[in-house]
Amino acid sequence: MRHIEAELIGELEQAMRRAGKTQAEFATFKGASRQAVNPYFTGKKALLTDTALELFEFLGVRVKLEPIEP
Repeated sequence: MRHIEAELIGELEQAMRRAGKTQAEFATFKGASRQAVNPYFTGKKALLTDTALELFEFLGVRVKLEPIEP
């Protein structure tokens, strides 16, 4: 797993904790099992395409999550 993807997973996990959400709830929202979504949180499956990751690295940028105001 690339550093930028590890950072993104960390940001997502923090956002989930702040929102009081779980992987199981995300799985239900997605219509999948928790076991099906878990590999995205552990880095065993890529959240982003290789091209997107390469472009971020090339540009020297990272993804920053910000809450959407209702």
